[in-house]
Amino acid sequence: AQAGPDASGAGVRRLEPQPASFADTAPVRLDFTATVEATPAEVWAAFTENRSWEQWFSGCRECRDTSTPFGGVGSTRHIEVRGLTVDEVFVAWAPEREWAFTVVEMKRSFATAMVERARFHAVGDRQTRIDYRMAIAPKPWFRPFVPVMRAGATRAFRASFVALERYLRSRRSAA
Repeated sequence: AQAGPDASGAGVRRLEPQPASFADTAPVRLDFTATVEATPAEVWAAFTENRSWEQWFSGCRECRDTSTPFGGVGSTRHIEVRGLTVDEVFVAWAPEREWAFTVVEMKRSFATAMVERARFHAVGDRQTRIDYRMAIAPKPWFRPFVPVMRAGATRAFRASFVALERYLRSRRSAA
């Protein structure tokens, strides 16, 4: 289904909402893993403080809550990253362990359904392994571009995880 054009004239497309389990069954799954020098609580705070994404996530121009209160399954947010404008609904929320959303609207959509999930694992006393997955049901025309998307997303997530660690280090120094 599709919504009307947005203010820029480009169409906003509705995607089919999915449960968190779509992350394990989607036709395309892109995985990104990193270990950062921070506790799961620190990483969780950065992931759930939406405005912080503008400081550490590669290419993020805006990230904001769109539900009040924000926090938990059913919460919503709006994010603009690298030319994509997306509205999301959270479908998993286990503090310091797991966070996932389903995309419900996307400007210039390349997918019919999409879920992104992050899992957090303590490694020793002060490190956290982040397992991030983008799960996508791409539109048929987009399938040939999935390898290009994978390469670009790999670079973006690698840079984002480095920036996240730097962001968290600066927060600790400021405290």
